[in-house]
Amino acid sequence: MNQHIKKDKNTPQPDYDVMWSAIEKEVHQRKAKTQSSRSGMLYRIKAIPVGIAFSCFLLVAIPVFASVTIDWDRIGGQNIANALQNGIGQQYNLQSSNAGVTMNLNGVVTDGEKMKMLISLSTATDLTQYTGFATETNTLFGPAGTAKVKGYLGYDSDSQKLLGVYETPDTLKDDAKKYTFEAQNLILYRDIDIPLASKHETDEMIVTGVAQYPTIHMQSVRHVGDQTIVRYKVAASPTDSGRGNPHIIMHYQDAEWNAIPTVLPNEGSDLLIEQVFNMSETEWKNANLHLNYIEEAKKIEGTWTFDFKADGKKASEAMYSKSLITSTEFQERTGVSIDQLAITPLDIQVRINKEDSLTKGIVHYNTTELLIADQKITGGRYLKGDQVEGYQHYFQFESPVWYKDWSGVPMKMILQDAVVEKRDTTRNWVTLHRPTTEKQHTKLQVDGLEIQFAYYMDGQSLMVESSSTSPDFRGVNQTTIRINGKEIVPEITPKGMESTGVNIDTYRDIPTDATLELNPGIYKYTDPSRNVEIKL
Repeated sequence: MNQHIKKDKNTPQPDYDVMWSAIEKEVHQRKAKTQSSRSGMLYRIKAIPVGIAFSCFLLVAIPVFASVTIDWDRIGGQNIANALQNGIGQQYNLQSSNAGVTMNLNGVVTDGEKMKMLISLSTATDLTQYTGFATETNTLFGPAGTAKVKGYLGYDSDSQKLLGVYETPDTLKDDAKKYTFEAQNLILYRDIDIPLASKHETDEMIVTGVAQYPTIHMQSVRHVGDQTIVRYKVAASPTDSGRGNPHIIMHYQDAEWNAIPTVLPNEGSDLLIEQVFNMSETEWKNANLHLNYIEEAKKIEGTWTFDFKADGKKASEAMYSKSLITSTEFQERTGVSIDQLAITPLDIQVRINKEDSLTKGIVHYNTTELLIADQKITGGRYLKGDQVEGYQHYFQFESPVWYKDWSGVPMKMILQDAVVEKRDTTRNWVTLHRPTTEKQHTKLQVDGLEIQFAYYMDGQSLMVESSSTSPDFRGVNQTTIRINGKEIVPEITPKGMESTGVNIDTYRDIPTDATLELNPGIYKYTDPSRNVEIKL
């Protein structure tokens, strides 16, 4: 999926809150940007001292929730609101005011794994002049101790409020307990865009004039077809950790060219960033470079505290599950078997039981949908757990509807836009001629696709470039070399999130007089025959 876009000035900016909601669930793929709610990459939170405590009174749940004209779906909270409307969880009208900001705790829902809270904030401050919002520190105090709470806020132009979904592990289960939720310091952010005088060429050092990010060192600029791959270092203090999300934007012929930044591993506090622009060499050279980052524009110091009682009995009673039988056709197409459907107050999960190996091919679906009666919702494939206890893969959907009895509700899962990822070293080998400093070329037919390779010596290192003109090919991730029959993988090199069409691997200290064989290693391709629908 190509997420790099060319846009004019009227094109809306990305919805960072929705981006976070999706990214947070894919922690195994995007850990570089989702370390915590205080990482700042998308939450835009900067660590600062906490304020002074302020409490509110506990009110009983009252039937005003249905009359609140708030579109919680704007921040991905519609499933929580639906559960509350159906009597699952607790509705509140709790208020806490401090420093000219009134925060409301509107509701709490648990599902045995997560506790989610709906939050709304109102203030006399003109929020339209800011682009990001966050409460700095969020803590839940309960019988089991304290727990950090992750939360995100988004501005709702209709209600002129900040709306938020806050989440923490569920310690309530099916019990009734008293809790205190505390949010400290409201931070308001805005985007900063600074045009810089530069030729944006390899090895150029650009002085920004910005104290937070004083210099940009252009480490490499490569042009591949109609794409430009740029890698650069942004000077940053050890306490910054990329919280301001610095990146470059190119301006060319009255249009703005964006490319999603990937922060790569790097020693020291400087940020090593890669971006892939859909710009030709000519367009790149004639464009103007801008530095874009997020700065803390205003801090409202204060603490907003809520004492509330929650009862998990209704949530536990609303749980529904049933066993699933995987057909042979479904397993052959998807490479997985599914064994359980679980419906909780917060989401619908289809548990994956077994999965094919890389040798046979792992199937990823860019489109994952669930048809509930006549309503279609979009979901995805995620995992939960940790390295100690192991990970559990599953398909997850946040349902916009709720049935008191799910047993007779017709449901169908639709998996489309399949991409197969494989690594098969039992075959697909090609013998290389003795490598020299001059590029040599070879190719392989793999799964009906032709993959082209170029290889050459760069000092003491063997360089291997992989590409394909096959329309279904989606790239090589990492090749494999066999030296006199012994397999080795290339040096691990940080790579950006987006495919540039050409993969470059480095093999150090390779004996060029040995018998060298090349395998495409890990590669991906689209396969429409893998698309499938299944009734649950």
